[in-house]
Amino acid sequence: MFTHEESTTLLDSTMDVLDGELADTTPQSGLGVIDQWLAQLNKAENATDIADTLEQLKTQLESDQINTTELVQVLDTLATQTTEFSTLMGSEGDIATRLEGLASALKSLAGQLSHTE
Repeated sequence: MFTHEESTTLLDSTMDVLDGELADTTPQSGLGVIDQWLAQLNKAENATDIADTLEQLKTQLESDQINTTELVQVLDTLATQTTEFSTLMGSEGDIATRLEGLASALKSLAGQLSHTE
């Protein structure tokens, strides 16, 4: 799966997309990062659920007509799965903490999107 450096780089890239201004971000902004995550998660035995949710997110983002309600649900699910996945990382290093931050950012984005409907 990931080396620590690969994990850190991918988490940084993901947070850069999520921390961007919502008005400046297009749905396609995250597709490259999603593809990178999928490439890694599909190699892991314990990441099937989170990879499936990322596939759903990718499908939503590639759609011509994004269903905001469904997108919010997918982001919420992904945030929950990311939190659960972080517990599998153990206490060594900062990856678990960074995954918690990612989960929080996903929840925040879902909240922002639910208010734009």
